[in-house]
Amino acid sequence: MKFKSFLLAAAMMAAPCSFAQQISPLTKAVLRGYDEILKENPKDYATLYQRATQYYKLSMYDNALIDISKALDCTPDKEKDMRIDEFSMLADIYIQTKDYDKAMNAVDKALELSPRDYALLYKKGNIALYLKKPEEAYNSFAAMQRIKSRSQEAFFGMARADIMMNRKEDARNLITEAQNVDPSNYLTYCRVGELYEEMGEDENAATSYLSGFSLADGKSSRPLESLIFLANKNFNAVDNALKYAISRTSNTDPLYFLQASIAYNSGNYNQAYEGFKKLLESRDGQIGSVYATMALCSMNLNKFNEASTYADLAIIKDNTTENQIVKATVELAAGNAPAALLACTKALKVSPTSTEALTLAALANVALDDPQSAIKTLNEAIMTDPTDIYAKMIKAYVNLDIIKDSKEAVADYTRIANSTEPENFKEASYKALAQCLGGKKLDADATMEKALRDKADKTKDDYYYAAVYYAQSGNLEKAKSMIDNALTLGYQNLYNLYTNKTVNLNIAPIRHLLSKQ
Repeated sequence: MKFKSFLLAAAMMAAPCSFAQQISPLTKAVLRGYDEILKENPKDYATLYQRATQYYKLSMYDNALIDISKALDCTPDKEKDMRIDEFSMLADIYIQTKDYDKAMNAVDKALELSPRDYALLYKKGNIALYLKKPEEAYNSFAAMQRIKSRSQEAFFGMARADIMMNRKEDARNLITEAQNVDPSNYLTYCRVGELYEEMGEDENAATSYLSGFSLADGKSSRPLESLIFLANKNFNAVDNALKYAISRTSNTDPLYFLQASIAYNSGNYNQAYEGFKKLLESRDGQIGSVYATMALCSMNLNKFNEASTYADLAIIKDNTTENQIVKATVELAAGNAPAALLACTKALKVSPTSTEALTLAALANVALDDPQSAIKTLNEAIMTDPTDIYAKMIKAYVNLDIIKDSKEAVADYTRIANSTEPENFKEASYKALAQCLGGKKLDADATMEKALRDKADKTKDDYYYAAVYYAQSGNLEKAKSMIDNALTLGYQNLYNLYTNKTVNLNIAPIRHLLSKQ
């Protein structure tokens, strides 16, 4: 893989997913058309099925369930293909609502009508896995394999069932079979990696993801995301796989870049710092993106002079909006608000709607005791991206603590609290904090407790954001417990631990309880 392709792939990050579907005017028109047809003939099973399909695509599962149930009641037995499709759709709806017993019942009825349907057997196998019925799952996937002898889906499914039954050697053999079906496809290695993770063999998983990353050649971020996700859980496994790969090639720069990038993105800043330093010893490594990431890495380790120098070098190499934002970020962290504001101004000249630059400019204006300018730029940021919780939290702080407009601040916090469901743990902690600062402490505690309860595999960053909530809401003992959990998992962000003073979004109230790292 070429170095530039490595850089492109390593820079790719997952875009935040949205749980709320927006209904387009065209879709609304289609739904109105179905409504009109069904007014004329409420038992038109074909239209009921089509409308159920449309509702399903919109994640409107209750509506879809009503329509598909009516369709099944109205569809004659002789319409075999239609009834198969309807039962299959019914199973899909129950899968989405996590009612797996009913999903299994629906797919079994479809299979009674078409026992050798490959797609239905696959669906049944996966439902059986959800129900923790590995033998039933295995039999369904094996039936698929009898229909298509080289079915990769069947091999992967049987392997997953074998893992669940603790038949790891059989699973390994099936993994090999699956891999041989499509050995040049990066997705194959992503799925193999997931199976090794299920077996608790993280180093094999890391090696598989690394193979997938190499084969993807910048076309997909999935292998890199898998590596970063695994590194959050077991950094040593990923690091060891990369060290082995580095030992097997003379073209080490791309792998050093990948190693340092994964260390950085998984919050292992000490290792990232050493990795980027090694990379910068090579002329090929002396590029803007490396200097920029090194600046942020240095900032997170409280090395502010180095952070500023690296940010300047990033701009010299590549004077982009992104690198000016990095400059603003590190200068603001170092307490140099004028330099931060200047960098934001330069970024906004090129990208006037950059919400990140607008928010950083607002924070710089707060530090410079200019709250009105801060409110103005925050309003611009929120108008540009109404879902930006971070900008809204800062705006509420400025209104409450600086301008002393408690009415507007409470309105800000209420808007945050009443917004759509958080997409990640960080946003959940911000929502809880908004509820607390808006005067609804009981609701806030419930939101935070639910977030902690719902996420089984909490990361060190999750615990940090939980600590922010509890520190700012006054529960210092709980905050300290959360930080201890983060540190146990290897939390290395010294800036957040000991320096960060960002408005109401820090752990300052418990810093006196921390020992220096």
